[in-house]
Amino acid sequence: MKKVVAGLLKDLRETIDVYWNVGPEVGQFLNLLTKEFGCKTVLEIGTSNGYSGIWIAEALAKNKGRLFTIESNKKKRFGLATENFDKAKLQKNITQILGHAPEAIPKTPKFFDLILLDATKYEHIDYLKAVIPRTKKGSIIIADNIVSHRQELQDFLTKALSLKNFKCFEYNIGKGLLLMIRINNS
Repeated sequence: MKKVVAGLLKDLRETIDVYWNVGPEVGQFLNLLTKEFGCKTVLEIGTSNGYSGIWIAEALAKNKGRLFTIESNKKKRFGLATENFDKAKLQKNITQILGHAPEAIPKTPKFFDLILLDATKYEHIDYLKAVIPRTKKGSIIIADNIVSHRQELQDFLTKALSLKNFKCFEYNIGKGLLLMIRINNS
């Protein structure tokens, strides 16, 4: 990892609670997963100030891929993310989208290799419905806060675990992750 990226991520750790970011252990997990699975197209719902996006985009730079990241907060978060992506020198691997998911999900690419859901918890089922058609065999969907916001995400969890085309795994890292891997295209 380049020094400028590592230094910025270290500085941004202080803002994790303020901007509801994933923690460094989850950032490292996302980075490793993106690299190891050779992800080229990643969708993030919930950019915030760009912390998790930097972890993902750093891996995508190595894979020659692109992060599409959606944020609805125009007043502060969207601009902060832009500044942080510029500081990390990862802009060429990132497309920022100002808008409300699921409506703001870009039409291209048709499929995403990895999708991170880390936005308004009560809308996770809507996000899931919108992204499932944008997955193919081997695509991964990750939902953050599965442990810390279990009650708010219970309907989402019930829906996710009932999907026959996905194999689900819970990881107790950070605030809890649900990892969903698409196992077939039917």
